[in-house]
Amino acid sequence: MSVDGATLRYVIEGSGIPTLVIGSAIYYPRTFSQQLREAFRLAFVDVRHFAEIDASCTLDNITLDTYTDDIEQARAKVGFERVVVVGHSHHGNLALEYAKRYPAAVSHTVLIGSPPCDLKTTIEAGNAYWSEHASEARKAALRDNWAALSSEILEAMPTEDAYVAQYVADGPKYWYDHNYNASSLWQGVPVNMDIIRVFRDFFADYELSWNPERMRAPVLVIVGRHDYVVPHSLWKEVLPKLRNVTFSVFDRSGHAPQLEEPELFNRVLLEWIGRSSALGVV
Repeated sequence: MSVDGATLRYVIEGSGIPTLVIGSAIYYPRTFSQQLREAFRLAFVDVRHFAEIDASCTLDNITLDTYTDDIEQARAKVGFERVVVVGHSHHGNLALEYAKRYPAAVSHTVLIGSPPCDLKTTIEAGNAYWSEHASEARKAALRDNWAALSSEILEAMPTEDAYVAQYVADGPKYWYDHNYNASSLWQGVPVNMDIIRVFRDFFADYELSWNPERMRAPVLVIVGRHDYVVPHSLWKEVLPKLRNVTFSVFDRSGHAPQLEEPELFNRVLLEWIGRSSALGVV
């Protein structure tokens, strides 16, 4: 799918409830279980920072509205009328912003490991949570990873490869299993650092909120207790201010509960959709 200097790929897998998983058509299919594809028709869709970009792409023209408009075009392209929209990390914030702008197109919104606040607050909370709650073995694993990844090695890499290498080295902050190597998840994923910087700037002053009279789709938030990048504690003060939200902390997960505890993730998601549909809130 071509959009103003970018080619956004999508893949459709499974059968059942129409669902858009936004972020990458390469990375994210690797993180959701085969069993989930028995209940959901999953369309995995690229966003611009993980897409093929050509010379006509102009950074100045990329806004949060650009991203949500891309998602709407993707929904129409794959032929889904009304969807469950799913996003992981900041793609979850993007999923929510899409649901706010296109409420008639969204039946349910799912945020996985997503922050409810601005970047600075998220980073500070992550650092504090790491310092207080990470085990000594986990901290040692992080030190070992970075000892093997010298500044000279990083400087010799293309910036996109260095981005992935640093993400993998930070694995003890992202994964319940602090020895997990995420390299295979990134294989073949195009990374555009210039657009990543633009995307991150969307959340520099971010505050999670919505008008419940306009966006009636229920929201499910799933986070991992061992996510030291977006700690679950960030949600404590935010949740009482929000309506129609279900919040779940997975005890044996880090930043990607859908991959780390797939059976629990599938069960929580299906039960939540069943309850909210039965209550007539969508």
